[in-house]
Amino acid sequence: SEFSAVCSVLNGALRINPFDVQITSTAIEKALSMKVEEKEARRARDINFVASCPSGLWTKNVLRDLNDATFGSYADSSTDGEQESIRRKHAAEKMEAVESPKAILARENESALSKLDVDKITAAYLSCKSRVIICDFNGTLVTKEPPGKYLKREILGTAGNKPPTAVVSALNKLCADQQNTVFVVSGDSQKNLEDAVGNISGLGLAASNGACFASPFVGIQNSQRIWKSFDLGVDWNAVREVALPILSKYTARTNGSFVKLTHYSIGWSYYSCDPEWGSLQASYLVPELENELRAFDVRFVTLKGIVEVVPRKLNKGLIVTTVLRDLIAKNDKNDTSGVDFILCMGDDVSDEKMFTSVLSFIAETGNVTCSLDDSRPSFAHKGQTESIIKTASPTGHGSETGMYAYNVVVGRKPSHASFYVDSADDVGNVLIALSGNNAPILPNKKWDSEACVNFFA
Repeated sequence: SEFSAVCSVLNGALRINPFDVQITSTAIEKALSMKVEEKEARRARDINFVASCPSGLWTKNVLRDLNDATFGSYADSSTDGEQESIRRKHAAEKMEAVESPKAILARENESALSKLDVDKITAAYLSCKSRVIICDFNGTLVTKEPPGKYLKREILGTAGNKPPTAVVSALNKLCADQQNTVFVVSGDSQKNLEDAVGNISGLGLAASNGACFASPFVGIQNSQRIWKSFDLGVDWNAVREVALPILSKYTARTNGSFVKLTHYSIGWSYYSCDPEWGSLQASYLVPELENELRAFDVRFVTLKGIVEVVPRKLNKGLIVTTVLRDLIAKNDKNDTSGVDFILCMGDDVSDEKMFTSVLSFIAETGNVTCSLDDSRPSFAHKGQTESIIKTASPTGHGSETGMYAYNVVVGRKPSHASFYVDSADDVGNVLIALSGNNAPILPNKKWDSEACVNFFA
């Protein structure tokens, strides 16, 4: 089992998640069909440890540590007065944390979110002629699995690598509309993103958190996509030459870890490691990388189970700004109206830059003012329920046009978005509604104990 502590030591073993029947059955099949040479090689890796560390010794060590911890706590115990003082101090710290300005702002920020009204956004979409739709991939278009199933697996935590059929059909129809510009932005590699949604004609793709992108062209196939990348002011080959030897050293000492390379990022994943050991190694890795890469303009992203090195200027907001500005320039050239509908959807911290880029773009387009208008859908601006943004015409003629902008986050949480939906299924429902398809509404999956099948009962 990958949840056992000894999993991080036994190199030759086949790891399984006992709660994932498919993974377990695949591992059993691999063991049964394994060649004799591989069996012997795997056994040779672990035989010394297994022979010298029987289960009785492990039990004895655990009981000894428990005994030491128990009697040590008694020996170090303080007087009743000191204990009461410590208890009051901890209670005061908890109260201060609850009532801190940061906690209050986070609570207010969350309460400002409104549930996205599908009917209103559909009405806004139909009333506009130059529309931009930008969606994150993992967790937004594709549902994330419950943490117990993917936390320690060497793949992304998503239920499959492609959106549901109904969502793909909706994207095809949205991309076929000449008034729409549709992009999918992902932190995954270019190849994985193309395999998932690259066959949708007219869909723009942005991989590696927007480091490289392919503009949408109708009728184009994956092999014909023209990929471009941003100049982020970093010699990435030089960064790799410095970082990879360090990552290789930590990979060798951390069983189950691996290095993940994309266009403009270098990641060290410890999903498949013992959680405590992996976290400990990550805590040593980051300072060492910071010291060795101090000459380069890079930053370090530490997420659950992975440490990434990326250019400091890289974020998903770059591709959002590029798409919107390019569309404005194109419309100016064709003497048509500017962007009047923006829908941006994401689910995690990396998508917050997309939301702020949308707001920055609106501010850049001209003299921006807000006016209430109950007859039209709401604009993603905190503190206002029914409003519309009036901007100066991007053609410079000075006429005012209405702009609808919806920043939508998956899950109710502190965010720069002003609307939320409950799950990735709701994102699919929004896209289906905008496309006008008659496909059935996707069910809203709930991962709970009652919905799971107990295969071990």
